Amino acid sequence: MSRGGRFDFDDGGSYCGGWEDGKAHGYGICTGPKGQGEYAGSWSHGFEVVGVYTWPSGNTYQGTWAQGKRHGIGVESKGKWVYKGEWCHGFKGRYGARESIGTRAKYEGTWNNGLQDGYGTETYRDGGTYQGQWVGGMRHGYGVRQSVPYGIAAVIRSPLRTSINSLRSEHSNGTAMHPDTPAGSPAGCRGGFVLTMHSNNELLSAKNKKKGIFRRSLLSGLKLRKSESKSSLASQRSKQ
Repeated sequence: MSRGGRFDFDDGGSYCGGWEDGKAHGYGICTGPKGQGEYAGSWSHGFEVVGVYTWPSGNTYQGTWAQGKRHGIGVESKGKWVYKGEWCHGFKGRYGARESIGTRAKYEGTWNNGLQDGYGTETYRDGGTYQGQWVGGMRHGYGVRQSVPYGIAAVIRSPLRTSINSLRSEHSNGTAMHPDTPAGSPAGCRGGFVLTMHSNNELLSAKNKKKGIFRRSLLSGLKLRKSESKSSLASQRSKQ
């Protein structure tokens, strides 16, 4: 027997829609406590099938479900990232693309258990790319990392990370800086491959060292010549 109505839960949430055998069935809207969070879409004997889920944080998922988990094809909007692709038992899986809103950061390729796994292409915010193999959200195996020309690279200051995690690539452009690189130096601000650059102080100290060595060698030469001249005079006198 199928019917519709409204049901209020003990925690303050509610369901309004179709029912069958005491379970949500057909089209219905389920709202969380105090109106925070919502699922609107089709149901099958108590489980979501196709619809839009909005969490209290504002993150959303629009797509298919299976046994209460995201499964099939769907679009997730989470913070500054959007994922479009396949899902497997609640996780990003098989094939999909995740891209940043407002920047060029993006990963497109295969996934497994919510992480980049298999083969894919990651584009960083400065325009650099990595195309190759992945294992468990990390670049692993054969791949090609391409940097952008120095003059085109964007100036990016953000926390470092190994890769786009799931885009590990979320908070960074994938660039690993040399531990001795000063923050704010041209090498530290540039994306892509970072070349270790010497500061002005290092260059000055190197020049001073060279000057010191030159002076010491010059003085030692003078002393040597002076001692040689004295010995030569002594030898000449003894001969006379």
